[in-house]
Amino acid sequence: MLGRVLTSIGALIIVAGTMVSSVELAGQTSSLASAGAKLPGADVVKAFIASRMAKNWVPPKTSWGDPDIQGVFTTKDEANTPFERPDEWAGRRMDDITPTEFAAAIVKRQREAVERAPFAAGGEPEEGVAIAVPIHWFDNLAAKNSRPWFVIDPPDGKIPPLTAEAAKRPRAFGPGGGGAASGGDAQTSLRGGRRDTYTDRYLGDRCIMWGSGVPHTPGIYGNSFQILQTPGYVVIRYEMIHEARLVPLDGRQHTSSKIRGYMGDSRGRWDGNTLVVETKNLHETANYRGAPGKSLRLVERFTRIAPNRVEWSMTFDDPTTWERPWTYSLPMTQDDTQIIHEYACHEGNYGMANLLSAARAAEKKGGESGR
Repeated sequence: MLGRVLTSIGALIIVAGTMVSSVELAGQTSSLASAGAKLPGADVVKAFIASRMAKNWVPPKTSWGDPDIQGVFTTKDEANTPFERPDEWAGRRMDDITPTEFAAAIVKRQREAVERAPFAAGGEPEEGVAIAVPIHWFDNLAAKNSRPWFVIDPPDGKIPPLTAEAAKRPRAFGPGGGGAASGGDAQTSLRGGRRDTYTDRYLGDRCIMWGSGVPHTPGIYGNSFQILQTPGYVVIRYEMIHEARLVPLDGRQHTSSKIRGYMGDSRGRWDGNTLVVETKNLHETANYRGAPGKSLRLVERFTRIAPNRVEWSMTFDDPTTWERPWTYSLPMTQDDTQIIHEYACHEGNYGMANLLSAARAAEKKGGESGR
């Protein structure tokens, strides 16, 4: 099975590489490798990585000499981690939190995770409590986190304020957006809040894309990832909606801004032991915490910091949305038992037909059809 997957991905690399080369003639922007300028978040991430690198350990190399970051990873153990620094720890750094305080916080997070879950373990839902999904859908309610929060820049652990322009934009959080932890996303115009056809539904509803494409934080399930490397390419596979990102490392230009993908247009290079990936040209439906795909630039950094761990840092740069770039970072733990299984989500399932037919039935009865 794994052999077939690797063979298919190898073919994907060859075909995609040919396709990208052909479309580059449509227009190009400066590539990550040739731009020369320092990308946002570089100094902060380097210092953060250095403080968490395993002591007296030398990161491995591939047979062709690149840093080896490949493997099957999971982020399920980071579930329940606050995205921003909790107010109770205002004015403190991650390293200021004592082991005793952190252990107590983890116990509290685990308890609250169970309380928020639709069912109490082994029991029935409480009367009057809305039921979303059964408790066995959750990857890890008892997650033992590795850090107090995710945002590492700005130093206060908070996402920077919105610009005046962004504050006027409508915020749309909905199905498939990942909720508050991942920022949610609009995914569709919703045509005044109505969802009359499948084109009005969120991309997550349609099994096309989960969230805003590239950014990810731990969810209730689907927390497995796989990184594969070949000379000149890195492939990042996601368990959610079974997506695969192809990242060329050969210095090629970004494609024209007229060509936009659901996961954007990624270009990578090695900076020491860190893979730096710059993504632009996100799809017009992308919207991360109010930042539209047309103006959002993402800079990821992947660094193996221990034999079983790769740090995944993400810097968001959009001067039309935030007053300054900002960065969050989370560890991925290598675990071959957390392989990526088939997501089995498709537009032809009963869910979409039932959503639409129920809305039409509600309209006939004079009810609300916006959902």
